[in-house]
Amino acid sequence: MKFKIIQTLQKKYEVGFLGEGINDAPALKVANVAISVREATDISREVSDIVLLKKDLRVIVDGIEEGRKIFANLNKYMKCTLSSNIGNFYSIAAVSLILPYLPMLPSQILLVNLLSDFPLIAIASDNVDIEELRRPKFYQLNRMVLLIILLALLSTIFDFIFFGIFHNSEPAMLQTLWFVESIVSEIILIFSIRTSKFFLKAKFPSLPLFLLSLVCIGTTIILPFTYFGQKTFHFIAPSLHDLLIVLYLLFGYFILSEIVKLIYFKHWSFLKKK
Repeated sequence: MKFKIIQTLQKKYEVGFLGEGINDAPALKVANVAISVREATDISREVSDIVLLKKDLRVIVDGIEEGRKIFANLNKYMKCTLSSNIGNFYSIAAVSLILPYLPMLPSQILLVNLLSDFPLIAIASDNVDIEELRRPKFYQLNRMVLLIILLALLSTIFDFIFFGIFHNSEPAMLQTLWFVESIVSEIILIFSIRTSKFFLKAKFPSLPLFLLSLVCIGTTIILPFTYFGQKTFHFIAPSLHDLLIVLYLLFGYFILSEIVKLIYFKHWSFLKKK
């Protein structure tokens, strides 16, 4: 009877089954997730995917919730990384054909990757909106391909705007300002794509993500003014005017990223499908 009930439910659902006796073995075998307890018969434990060591069904609920949080945060990481890297890839490839010098030195590119990785790693600890926890089937990254492409194109457009404004600057100045723009744009994108809602309506970011983002942005802006940054990475101190232009560009990039995201989730997103 249990075997047939599970097969019937599997026509529409993913089925988990908890059993402990010999007669539960066929049902455990056919279930999508087979669960038994430590005191179950040997054959039940053998065919089970999960063996509970604690006599509390809350363990299952907590495990499901934690697993969904992990997948949701993995999606955040992939969306942010792909959007930023694809956008920067096309930007640096195109601009390298136009400028008579490298738009960013190899050591500066490595530093960009190093600094931006700290907030990205902290995404693993981020808080997740309750709506995402209720819809685990929509964690597939292929459902977000269109959003990633749109955000990457937006990143590329703002990179070209940046180069259009500063193309007459001396090489070291352009490299310094693009270093700042590249890191800060990737970090602020995290706070947009971490939720499908307007960013102020989402759960507050986790403390590690918030603090590491602040530290990374502060380090990025301060480093070109230090002797270490100028000597080691060949930065030069930008003027307040140029730095403000970059910050205005970043503000515009964040606003348009939010608009693109909200339009996507309202009109095109697979998340609207039941």
